[in-house]
Amino acid sequence: MPSRSRERQLAKLAARRRAEQTQSNRRRRITAGIVGAVVGLAAIGVGAAVLLDRNDNPTVSASPSGTSSPSAPAPVGLPTKTGTVTAQASPAKQVACGGKRPAAADTPKPQFDHAPAAKDVLNKNTIYTAVMRTSCGTIRIQLNTTDAPQTSASFVFLADKGFFDGLFFHRVVDSIDVIQTGDPLGTGSGGPGYAIPDELTGKEHYTAGTAAMANGGANTGGSQFFIITGPQGTNLDGNPSFTIFGKVVGGLDVAKTINALMPAQKNYDGAPTKAVYIETMTIETAKAPASPSASPSA
Repeated sequence: MPSRSRERQLAKLAARRRAEQTQSNRRRRITAGIVGAVVGLAAIGVGAAVLLDRNDNPTVSASPSGTSSPSAPAPVGLPTKTGTVTAQASPAKQVACGGKRPAAADTPKPQFDHAPAAKDVLNKNTIYTAVMRTSCGTIRIQLNTTDAPQTSASFVFLADKGFFDGLFFHRVVDSIDVIQTGDPLGTGSGGPGYAIPDELTGKEHYTAGTAAMANGGANTGGSQFFIITGPQGTNLDGNPSFTIFGKVVGGLDVAKTINALMPAQKNYDGAPTKAVYIETMTIETAKAPASPSASPSA
């Protein structure tokens, strides 16, 4: 039989082993928890990336540049050119509809320090129509200067600066009948160097022929815009966050031709299978008809 001192020694050794085992188990649990947390965070990151990469609506992902801080005074006068950008992506090599790559496609596009004010660009009692000559024909868009004066002013300003000339349509979508262009980078992330505020009425209805601004969130519109070519555009009515600035008044068939340049698959959302360029974008003006005078009282 072991002596009492030996028993005490054995008891101490057993207690020490139990303590070491407990500490080892605790370290393993902590390590497993850290690994689990890292894996969990990675999964969340992947999920967020998947959500952020989804492009079900006509949006752009670029953060707007050239916006003023809330405390800064609003810029006055017409925008000042701050530099130029060149395309970072290329469309398909073959140009659609027998067209050719325009020389303007090689011209760097200007960037500006702020958005123009409507009062500095638009004249009263004037109808503005954007005439967009593309590889597949001409599309005419009458601008809505009443409900979207800021957006219309920016569009007119950029067109007058040749900003749109040579740009290509970088996106066609079948589920919402959309064709999208206006990006000087061609990647879906470019703009004019500034952002413009949303001009939403609360009654947005994205019917065929609607011209609206793409965006990457509230008040991030710039130069990218889309045209609804068919009835499925009304699928966007449930997310009325895109400023409607115009209506196609000629050439809707051209827009439909562009929208058809996609693979034969459902839910296609990507570049056209053949390149379509904006050869020129010009602005026509006409005097607005006078409002009918009130009938004289009897």
